[in-house]
Amino acid sequence: MENEWYVGYGWYRKHIKWVPEWENKMISLEFEGVFQVAEIFVNGTIAGKHEGGYTGFSLNITRLLKQGDNLIAVRVNNHWNGQLAPRAGEHTFSGGIYRDVSLTITNPVHIAWNGTFVSTPLLEASKDHVMMQVRMQTEVDNHTDSDAHAMVRTVVKDHQGLKLIELESTAVVPAWGRQRIEAVSETIDNPRLWSPDDPYLYHVTTEIIKDGAVEDLVEETMGFRWMEWTADEGFFLNGKHVYLNGANVHQDQAGWGDAVTQAAIYRDVRMIKEAGMNFIRGSHYPHHPAFARACDHYGILFWSEATFWGIGGTAGDTGEQTHWGKCSAYPVLEAHQQGFEQSAIQQLREMIRINRNRPSIIVWSMCNEPFFSHESVREKAIGLIRKMVEVSHEEDPTRKAAAGGAQRWDLDRPDFSDVAGLNGDGGSFYLKWDGDDRVDDPEADRPACPQVISEYGSQVMNRPGQYRPFYDHVSASRTVPYRYAAPRWRCGQAVWCGFHHGSLAGDMGHMGIIDYYRLPLRSWYWYRFNYSANLGGADAGDLGYLGIQPPAAGDAEPAWPKPGTPKRIKLYPGVGSSTAIRNDGTDDTQLIIELVDEHGNRVDATADVTLTVVSGPGQFPSYHPKRIDTETGLVIIEGLGAITFRSYYAGETVIAATAPGLQGASFVIATAGDDGGMEPDMTIPQVRTGTVRAASIDTEWLDLATHRPNRASSEAKGHGKSNANNADRSTSWRASGTNSGEWWMLDLEGVKYPKRIELEFDTKGTYQFVLIGSSNGNHWQTLLDYRQNHDAIDAVAELLEPNACRYVKLLFTDLPAGVPANLKSFGLYGLNME
Repeated sequence: MENEWYVGYGWYRKHIKWVPEWENKMISLEFEGVFQVAEIFVNGTIAGKHEGGYTGFSLNITRLLKQGDNLIAVRVNNHWNGQLAPRAGEHTFSGGIYRDVSLTITNPVHIAWNGTFVSTPLLEASKDHVMMQVRMQTEVDNHTDSDAHAMVRTVVKDHQGLKLIELESTAVVPAWGRQRIEAVSETIDNPRLWSPDDPYLYHVTTEIIKDGAVEDLVEETMGFRWMEWTADEGFFLNGKHVYLNGANVHQDQAGWGDAVTQAAIYRDVRMIKEAGMNFIRGSHYPHHPAFARACDHYGILFWSEATFWGIGGTAGDTGEQTHWGKCSAYPVLEAHQQGFEQSAIQQLREMIRINRNRPSIIVWSMCNEPFFSHESVREKAIGLIRKMVEVSHEEDPTRKAAAGGAQRWDLDRPDFSDVAGLNGDGGSFYLKWDGDDRVDDPEADRPACPQVISEYGSQVMNRPGQYRPFYDHVSASRTVPYRYAAPRWRCGQAVWCGFHHGSLAGDMGHMGIIDYYRLPLRSWYWYRFNYSANLGGADAGDLGYLGIQPPAAGDAEPAWPKPGTPKRIKLYPGVGSSTAIRNDGTDDTQLIIELVDEHGNRVDATADVTLTVVSGPGQFPSYHPKRIDTETGLVIIEGLGAITFRSYYAGETVIAATAPGLQGASFVIATAGDDGGMEPDMTIPQVRTGTVRAASIDTEWLDLATHRPNRASSEAKGHGKSNANNADRSTSWRASGTNSGEWWMLDLEGVKYPKRIELEFDTKGTYQFVLIGSSNGNHWQTLLDYRQNHDAIDAVAELLEPNACRYVKLLFTDLPAGVPANLKSFGLYGLNME
């Protein structure tokens, strides 16, 4: 289980060449998710910054591009930040660009990023007749110096390409402005409705037309459906009562962590569907946009959750808090509170904007267990959730706003949110309200407001696990583990958890009905075989899964693999995977490794298996070859193991599986795409011990200083510390006084090996200083000694003996008369030996 992760800074760089067709166009970078602070540079100039690790953003980089080669650089850090949501949680917080990135080219007049909002108002519904409308809101941007007269045309078609409706509306979009243009269709009689049993999607095309020409075009899907949440009768979809029966889902997977492909996301949603379930709670953050699209496709009702949550403790802040697992969910320090509220609300708005066209999303959730905040900020935390509910209603009046983890602090009040989600210890509460007093009453007719058991069944299990659900965690009687009759007013329930996941809370990541490698535990089979009647919808599959069939008549459990002696290995793609993938980073293949006897039947056995890419492109996570043994943590259990394979280059890959004493297997994956070639070596380097000899270091130097974090002993007004390494020689850092002893320090964001230093000062004079370095900030070594300098200088360029450094500090021991310590430019070059 990936319970540990790097915390710090990382850089991404990519060269793109200017294309003549880009002249007079708008060029934007669109990120689906970067954890958690991203600074984007184009050709050395900062283009923008985004804070928040689970929501996407778009950045216009047109003005910074030039003809020829362009360098895009992104600096990311995942440091704990008391002003950013989330401040706490039980999973892992790996940093980096872990979701898709797109370069988007548009005309100056175009549809804004995620700028369409389609809804389907219900006009009338009876047993045999439904009347609905389509309401389309389109935001149009005009990046020109003149007002633009634009027409928006929206066309909705069915699967056969037959036009259902066409909407047209016109408006004037002001120069360098944005205009929301709205249109509502005529009545549509009996459209085909989207539901878990029939997840039917219509195709939507929205065009911007200016001066008779199409300026921009966006293609989407939509579904006709309506819903109702009630406190006394539960949840209704399209006028029919539906009990929400599902699972919580985290995003990470074995080997790849959070950086999973869209294909893997679709497989996750499919596995929940194939368990006979109809509902997913996206715990506890906005997921990749592909996740909601997958829910649309398979017919899964989706609870989409924002980023305000806590975990099992209410520690007060110290001001130097650096851990997501030991702090107040809402900040205790007043200096952090305004920024935190802005962060939570910003990410809520982004989540809604990105996902609002998905018919599968039935509610927006504001939080999870916010009561894990220090008692001193209880009312402020509650006040923030109230603000978020208002924002949710403002951004999307068509959906309700929920409070997840509402079992304490009286967060399940009807005047607080539209829907209450109860977790764990609140799972068996039967609640009603009598004025201002709460009554726990199993005989109550209904709760205060619509209620979902948003988490139940928290049980640490590894494969194979127990063949049972964990309804005793939600039943009023804990003695009935296998059957559970929900109260008629309860809207639904979600097991904790759907999948094993990385967790900072020890074994909590092993709670799930499917393991980290996406192989089912026996509890998953219980749901599948007992809810098989719910398997309607797209690609539901048959009841056999990885060779396990439903229990025979009279049997309490299926026939599990029997202990035996394996003879050979079988290697094949998992359910929902293919032997053909794409090389665009959205696709991969889950490989199943199975141990079978002489008759080809899986046996309950284990073996040390090695997977090797014999030829062709592609990679397994972390290292080559991929070992499956107890040392790596990836093991064969009951004769079954799995891992995913991906490729960024086109070609045919041959993979071999071998194990001592067993007949091996081979497997061929074809990767389609334009670029042939071999993958770069992605092997995780082993930890080095001892010193690194200079002869072992490559002679190619890297820029280690520009735009990296820094500190200084003091700074004069207008001469801040960041001026020393901002690549702009027209600015400089200056100390606030002229005394010796002033210093300037650089954080290299990881252990590096500086080999060359270049310094430039404001004025010429006799500067005496020493450059020291440290790998941990405690033990320092001298890198360059100018304490005996007696020459007038204004620049220094010296080679250094390579030493492992995370921090370097320039300490001024003597200065020219009347001159403050200063730096016009601090350049440091070397190698990153990580």
